Amino acid sequence: MSASFLAAASARHGGDAQPSTPPAAADGATSEGKLRERVRTSKRQPCVTLVPPSLSTVFNLEHSIHRPSRLLRDDIELVFRPDLDDEYRRHEGGAAANVEKADFLSQHLLVVPTWQPAKMDLSEIAEQVNVVRRGLLESFDDWAARVRKRLLPYWSDCSCPVDGCARYGTKTPAIYNELDGLVTLLKYDALPVGCCGIVIHPRWFRSAYPVTFFTTAPLEKLQAAIAEAERERQLEVD
Repeated sequence: MSASFLAAASARHGGDAQPSTPPAAADGATSEGKLRERVRTSKRQPCVTLVPPSLSTVFNLEHSIHRPSRLLRDDIELVFRPDLDDEYRRHEGGAAANVEKADFLSQHLLVVPTWQPAKMDLSEIAEQVNVVRRGLLESFDDWAARVRKRLLPYWSDCSCPVDGCARYGTKTPAIYNELDGLVTLLKYDALPVGCCGIVIHPRWFRSAYPVTFFTTAPLEKLQAAIAEAERERQLEVD
């Protein structure tokens, strides 16, 4: 299955799963304390839905727009760190404004989960399913290319459904956990599939293909770029 659907712990950390070794008591206490602090911090900065899910009929693609929580933002920063570092230096609201990078991302990073419906259960392992997935990824790439060129000079990218890394920019060892991201942002249910899992779309269930898009563009510019991309596509099909 593609990285969009499955969130195996081993894949998300860039290697094969290994048996965990119980930490020393002191280390365990320290780790637990850090985890509690992260949870407390994330509750002070929860995910915020700016635009609820909306379906583009011309692309047959649903999208919503969110401001991520601090925990999710930290994960995104690891995946796209080199390009986000460049954006932080380039953006007038970043380093030039003497703003810390974490605060810059808190103010400017937007997350756009997208979904495309399919005519079959995409959680199945079969060559026919892989063919459908590749077609849906090509459709997403078309949508993203039209949107991204309209967002310039702002940074944008997506997590690759195949490997969980940056699809258009600089890859890092970090892998985006699509399952955790979708559940955190959209509060959709997830089901275990072996050692992995799949997020269930409320309308299309398992017959849905998610890809998550990210940008530092202002909300209004992002919305305008999506609308212009839809108009451009509509003129082509009319």
